[in-house]
Amino acid sequence: MNKSRNTSPEHIKHNKNKILAIASPGGHWIQLNKICKPLEDRFEIIYVTPGSQYASEKQSSRTILNITDASADSKLKLIPLALQLIGIFIKHRPTAIVSTGAAPGAIAFLLAKYLPIKTIWVDSIANVSCLSRSGRMIKNHADLVLTQWEPLSDGEQVIYKGSIL
Repeated sequence: MNKSRNTSPEHIKHNKNKILAIASPGGHWIQLNKICKPLEDRFEIIYVTPGSQYASEKQSSRTILNITDASADSKLKLIPLALQLIGIFIKHRPTAIVSTGAAPGAIAFLLAKYLPIKTIWVDSIANVSCLSRSGRMIKNHADLVLTQWEPLSDGEQVIYKGSIL
């Protein structure tokens, strides 16, 4: 018996590897979108940000989830953020996480360390003289850490591949 393959757009979308793209609002978010936009044809990308203004974007092909805004200065908010991220991991089952920074990305990476999820950190272009605080925190836990400034690369843990801007 010849079974036909389901090639509907919805079926194809669900068979793609999923990338969780997570960043804080502002410059981190802009850089993340520049990285992920070209990947949207090959991967299902779930965008995650504490920037509620982005969740209302009227782009039917994009999934943008809003999470609690937390930072090193608001440590108590890291708990609900971690719980939200665990829920997102369970619901969406990403195969990879890409982040351009700040606390939400760092917490996602620390949680993913215990799961079969690949992680790629792209440190913000704003960090000219050293890695960001979050970048320094996760560089030993991420599968790949990229810097946009060649002098910050050590060629092993932190790699320079060029700038995205």
